[in-house]
Amino acid sequence: MARRQLSVLVLPAVLFTIVAVGGVGLVAYSETLVDTAESRRASQAQQLSVARSRHANAGLEKEIITRYSGVYDALADIGFVGAEQRLDWVDSLRAANREANLFGVEYMIGQQEDFTAAADFGAAGLPMHQSVMRVKLPLLHEGDLMNFFRHLAAHRAGVFVMNSCTLLRATSAVPSDAQPNLNADCELTWVTVDETAAEVARP
Repeated sequence: MARRQLSVLVLPAVLFTIVAVGGVGLVAYSETLVDTAESRRASQAQQLSVARSRHANAGLEKEIITRYSGVYDALADIGFVGAEQRLDWVDSLRAANREANLFGVEYMIGQQEDFTAAADFGAAGLPMHQSVMRVKLPLLHEGDLMNFFRHLAAHRAGVFVMNSCTLLRATSAVPSDAQPNLNADCELTWVTVDETAAEVARP
């Protein structure tokens, strides 16, 4: 009798065990699905945040470009933005010499290098370059020197900084209005911004 009762209980016990094991498996599988879904949700939220940030940055960049496009074009027109325009520099030197009624101009241009004083102008992050030029000018009097540089700047062939100038008396013993009385030896720095490097450096 007892054996029959035990045999009757076997099937429910087996079913209970199967249900219990299956339930544990379902719970574990459900937790896995929840973790996967949470991971996907976090990834999608991050992607959405990145997309929104890019959209906002694109709008800001467009606004900046629109606001400063006129300034940019003006700087490009005078040779400050872009590749060096050395032929324009030389042409401007010769034209300024003629317009100032001087006796000729000699020049020597060094190699292009990084603009070491960029930080002093608050432009340390810009890809600025410089080329140092040495200029020799025979002058009638001191006023001719600044007159020459005013004509040079008026040609808008680039942005330059006058580093130094030395004036020496000419070898002729008697001052004359027909020949140079002074010789000027000046050093200029022509400055440019490499727009290609600036574009690459942008995030």
